[in-house]
Amino acid sequence: MADIFDQASDYEARDREAAISAARNRLASGPGPEWIDGKPCCRECGEVIPEARVKALPGCGLCRECAEEMEGA
Repeated sequence: MADIFDQASDYEARDREAAISAARNRLASGPGPEWIDGKPCCRECGEVIPEARVKALPGCGLCRECAEEMEGA
C-alpha cells in the first residue's frame, strides 16, 4: 500500500497537470494566441507570433500582419 505522502504527491501532480491543461485551453479559446506545440500562434493565419511581440503585448492573439489588416492599416 502506498505511503500517504506518496498519495499526496501523486494527487498534487495530477491536480497541477489538470490546472495547466485547463489554463492552456482557456488561452487557446480566449482572445490570446492559439498554442500549437507550446508556441503562441496567430488566431487568424496560424503563424508563430514572434517572442518579442508576445513580450511587448502579453495576451496578443494576432501576428503583426493580421493585426494591421484587421485594423485597416
